[in-house]
Amino acid sequence: MNFESLLNKIMDSDVNVRHSIITDNKGNILTTNHRNGITNYLSKEETESSLRRAASAWKARKQLSSKIGNGLYAVAAFEKITRVTFPLGDENLIFVSLGSNTVRTDLHAGGQKQIIEHILNILSRDPTKS
Repeated sequence: MNFESLLNKIMDSDVNVRHSIITDNKGNILTTNHRNGITNYLSKEETESSLRRAASAWKARKQLSSKIGNGLYAVAAFEKITRVTFPLGDENLIFVSLGSNTVRTDLHAGGQKQIIEHILNILSRDPTKS
């Protein structure tokens, strides 16, 4: 799988996508994509630490999958950003940071739920959905 191409599709999916990262299941960064003109709120070290914590939480969720099904995504909402985590197979995770301050000029575009659904469609690899 071409991780860079996948992150490009995700970044192109909506103007509110600020940053996207693929990690292994321990939270180690494999590749990243960043929207031009956007400044990160966290330092590289803070980002890495946050990703490791999120990956650990994802592992804990996975332990319940036999009872509640496989996880589709997890959302962490903050005042300045929303971070959505998606599994990518059994070995990787995708972290997508959504901004909360972009003014929509495309009035018919959806909100956070539609962005998440679109990313899920991209991850499904079904060309009729993305």
